[in-house]
Amino acid sequence: MDLKKFPKQYSLVILGLLCSLLPLLPTQASASATVKASLPYFSIQMNGQNMDIAHSKYPFLVYKDITYLPMTWTNFQTLGIEYNWSDTDGLQIWSNRNFPPSIHQTVLEQDLTTKRNANSYAVQVADVSITMNQIEINNRTEPYPFLTYQDVTYMPLTWRFVHDLLKIDIQWSDKDGLSLVGGQNAIYSIIGDDERSLYFYSLLNADPAKSMLKMDKSDYQLQWKNYKEQEQFIKGLSTTPHPLAGQPVELVRKDRDLYYGELKVYTLTDADVWEAADWGAPVHTYKAFAAGDQRVILSINLTLPLAVIGPNYGSTYTFLIQNGHVTRLEDFNQKIDRVIPNPDGTVWIASDRLPSRNNYIGGSARVGLLDQEGTLHMVNGLLHESDVIALGITNLSLPNPASQDGSLYIVLNGISNTDYTPQDTAGLYTLNTKLETKRLSDYVFGDYYLDKNRDIFIKHRNNTIENLSTGEIRTWFDYELAQMK
Repeated sequence: MDLKKFPKQYSLVILGLLCSLLPLLPTQASASATVKASLPYFSIQMNGQNMDIAHSKYPFLVYKDITYLPMTWTNFQTLGIEYNWSDTDGLQIWSNRNFPPSIHQTVLEQDLTTKRNANSYAVQVADVSITMNQIEINNRTEPYPFLTYQDVTYMPLTWRFVHDLLKIDIQWSDKDGLSLVGGQNAIYSIIGDDERSLYFYSLLNADPAKSMLKMDKSDYQLQWKNYKEQEQFIKGLSTTPHPLAGQPVELVRKDRDLYYGELKVYTLTDADVWEAADWGAPVHTYKAFAAGDQRVILSINLTLPLAVIGPNYGSTYTFLIQNGHVTRLEDFNQKIDRVIPNPDGTVWIASDRLPSRNNYIGGSARVGLLDQEGTLHMVNGLLHESDVIALGITNLSLPNPASQDGSLYIVLNGISNTDYTPQDTAGLYTLNTKLETKRLSDYVFGDYYLDKNRDIFIKHRNNTIENLSTGEIRTWFDYELAQMK
């Protein structure tokens, strides 16, 4: 597969985002220096709509070759940005924290005047405390400071502010000018795929006719599917258990000892047998994974049936059974998604990221290689990575996430597994059974998906889908999807 790097968005003449009308921010009236700004000489689009800069009541501005966004309520809402103002904390700006997020089913209504705007303006450097996603912005030392004009705060559209902190997609081209895309959420997560199409959950599902989106992989045409069709598709994905996902087995309990056949596998501890007064004893679940010739991976899960907020994973113990011997695999004290025997006799053991209440549990995406002698080599440790995400291990349509030679596609987030600091390793890689890696592209924020044809798609934020095999990218706006029959 000819993988291409995701094109890097351009960061010099790029965006400045949001703040709000100065009547909402009273202390911003005290401004420091006066500087000169001008109207943009290029086109600007916001969520696909051309902005009428010449007649806008609060036009985009350019200062020191950086574009500035008027932080009006309408612009905030359109781009999915929130704010708060107080006398004590000043101006606080953050990307959307609500779930489900807002869906913008109509196009942006611009605040226009009949009078044509002048080409240049005297504006003030804002004198106010500013934080963005809990990061303090020192406006006195910023090379591109926040400005005020007509009692409105203007934000510099720098790559750091817009892309890195506020998660707005920005793009510049000599032909089309500047494009901002943000707050687009109708296309949610990938459900699965078949030979021709990808299927996505929809956040327009308050209408049962718009529960699921079907996207043709070749021409990117979209179709709405109703709730019944969604349920039928999901049911069809799991008609038979995946051969690499393990099979339920029964263990025999003798007092506190658990036996797999004639082998004693585990002795329950006091914590394992503790019973909640209102909920009873832990629920036992056992699963066996074929791990090549005469080898089995056994997973034991004990979960108290408690009413908790967020996922309740319980306690998991994993064991290798080989030649009549039992070895505990301490590094897999969690759910296993796939055990994959390879042609050379090695075996991959892989767990996907575990969802938490708000995001994912750091360090839960794990990959290990079991050699022929039964030694487990943890890829996370070898690569010094907190999370190693093996692609395809949760795709029910994909028979084997590994290629014919046993290689995996993996994604690294570039976070150290020792002190959790960023490192320059984030990206998409291949990983072979000799534990050698090859970097295919830099990391791109989004959900990577290995389909049944072994093509890699990325579901980016803002309703954007990328096919890494072809380099094609498509974006849809919420209002387009809402109007689509």
